[in-house]
Amino acid sequence: MNGVADLEPILEEPPQAEERPLVLIVDDDLLQRLPMRESLEQSGFRVAEAGDGFHAWKHLLHMRPDLVITDVVMPGWDGFSWCATVRREARFRHLPIVLATSLDDVTSIEHAYDVGATDFITKPINWPLLGHRIRYILRSARTALALVEREMELLRTRGEIVRRLGRASEYRDNETGLHIQRMSHYAAAIGQGMGLNPNEQELLLNAAPMHDVGKIGIPDRILLKPGRLTSEEFEIMKTHTVLGGELLDQEPSRLLKAAHSIALTHHERWDGSGYPRGLAGEEIPLMGRICSLADVFDALTSSRPYKRAWSLEDTLTEIRRGSGSVFDPAVVSAFDEVLPKILAFKEEFAEVGEEKPFREIDTAMPREIECIPS
Repeated sequence: MNGVADLEPILEEPPQAEERPLVLIVDDDLLQRLPMRESLEQSGFRVAEAGDGFHAWKHLLHMRPDLVITDVVMPGWDGFSWCATVRREARFRHLPIVLATSLDDVTSIEHAYDVGATDFITKPINWPLLGHRIRYILRSARTALALVEREMELLRTRGEIVRRLGRASEYRDNETGLHIQRMSHYAAAIGQGMGLNPNEQELLLNAAPMHDVGKIGIPDRILLKPGRLTSEEFEIMKTHTVLGGELLDQEPSRLLKAAHSIALTHHERWDGSGYPRGLAGEEIPLMGRICSLADVFDALTSSRPYKRAWSLEDTLTEIRRGSGSVFDPAVVSAFDEVLPKILAFKEEFAEVGEEKPFREIDTAMPREIECIPS
């Protein structure tokens, strides 16, 4: 029995048989496939067969088996490379794949797991126990998948909470919500320039929107004031960092821990003259240092009720002038490296009807950076 034609009897089974798990056997040796099929069918499984990796791949596309048992040593496409190929397809990422092999050395076993095998069985196979073993592997795989899906749902929920809280703070500050889109993408791009891995870049992208969540606690008379703040008002405005930290404190998730750190430290300065704690240099968490520059770049290049947008040229001059005092020089260097990507994000998330940047710098300094040296 071999090839796609063998699938037709399975497709014609009555509906009630569909509840039985379908196992695909991949082996070029008919004398191995026959007893394996008999053992599995006696244990209540439906079975499809393929004599090589090519036909096994066609089975995957047509039948979507619940589990695959594949031999390792086969002509052409061996079990290791076939398993690795299947795992590169997102739709088969969680498909249980069991390697059947007579190779029992540690190197071969480690290689089996490296290419994405769920488990392995050694030859000669104990046929009476095979069904129990496969049922256990299938049950474990389904349990693991359910846990992964639950965790992903929790992560999606947390991410949505973060985005909504971030947007709530921006709405209070007369923002459209595009500021946090731009700023968070700028931060992730700078993180890439700093050498953060893709997971850390994604964490930064999702945590950065919470940088100003503490503004929820700032009085409207200060937050919405159209002109320059008095020194007393600015002291109150500065407390949004502490308020944001308190809102996000004591949360065990990695996402909200990162958001807590960013909210608390994105106004610290490299030279120690920032707020709220006067941290200096590498005492400031890296994500806080990155978000500080990302926030300043967007504040300078965007219009506000009390200021016009700065030109790109003047903005870059101001940021580079702050290297070593306001900003971590390494962050400024990474910013310069990924500037084309940042400008692409600025265009992608531009405000509707946004005015062109003015060549002359307004006298009003964005409140995000009132501590930048004049």
